[in-house]
Amino acid sequence: MLWKALAALVALGAALFIVALKAHRQFDRLEPDLIGNCTPVRGIAGPEDLQVDPVGRRLFVSSFDKRATNVRRGSIHVLNVDDPLDAAGWRDRTNGRPEEFLPIGLHYYAKDEIQRLFVVNAASNAVELYDIESDGDLIHLETFTERRLKSPNDVVAIGPNDFLVTNDASAGRSSMLGRVQFLARARVGSVLRFNGTAWSLVDDHLRFANGIAINESGDRLYVGESAGRAVRIYQRPPGEEIFKLQDVIDMPGAVENLNVASDGRVIAAANPKPLSMALHRRSPEALSPSLIVQLGSSIAGEGPAPIKPLFRSDGVFLSAATAADVIGSKLFVGTLADDRFLICNGA
Repeated sequence: MLWKALAALVALGAALFIVALKAHRQFDRLEPDLIGNCTPVRGIAGPEDLQVDPVGRRLFVSSFDKRATNVRRGSIHVLNVDDPLDAAGWRDRTNGRPEEFLPIGLHYYAKDEIQRLFVVNAASNAVELYDIESDGDLIHLETFTERRLKSPNDVVAIGPNDFLVTNDASAGRSSMLGRVQFLARARVGSVLRFNGTAWSLVDDHLRFANGIAINESGDRLYVGESAGRAVRIYQRPPGEEIFKLQDVIDMPGAVENLNVASDGRVIAAANPKPLSMALHRRSPEALSPSLIVQLGSSIAGEGPAPIKPLFRSDGVFLSAATAADVIGSKLFVGTLADDRFLICNGA
């Protein structure tokens, strides 16, 4: 009888795994590649998040080697968008602070004379704050931690000491339970805010809260749900501090990082088959499809949200895209674990 019970459990487990694969679209057929005029720039390991400074014409890139064992130090690069091969962009700008630093999500903030960079540090489940000097070097100002911040993923600033951060899975994305939570598309993600004085909960019960971005006026917030394959849109009424859910947009893939371009376009990286990312992180031979899309401005309530593909690859040209941003017609694309990012023209 024992073997029958074990066989039944194995069969149940296999059935649940197949259900999870279908829920994450692992069996879907991919659309043809849409690559365009793209050039790979090699030499930066695991450029997971990036953001353009449209005024200074700089590109901030977070980086660490996802395939190395026991790595505890990554880097932040600041590249010239008009000359990305300039030597200054290839050195770490953090001056070695903090000592343990695995940067993932980042956000560039500028207002008047203040220029700061907020970075999620996966090594300590914290948000690091840097002041940006005129040459692009980063001066470490403060480390923010909170007991509920068990698995921070991305950050967006709404003031010089005021930010929101996504917490993707309550058990931590690298734990076994966290992986099960992602597979089960469990509503265990959240968004937290630090207003310069205290922490508060913005929203919870999200299916793996990942990328986060905000428009220039600071009244519209975008949050990506990777396991939910959606972007949640929040509105902050004039004179209020609370962001209220306005809409949920279905996406053609598991949403990674988000950026709002200077022209108002929302640029999202997504993975049509997200379960392939874990395999790609371990081995470059295991390909993971990539998708970059643009959300039109009509998501402000003027009609249905158009989703325009800007880049699409089955994984051969680029695997596991995690972030993208634009300046003019130039598109930058970051990746999870490879030692390169893309520069594409015609976005």
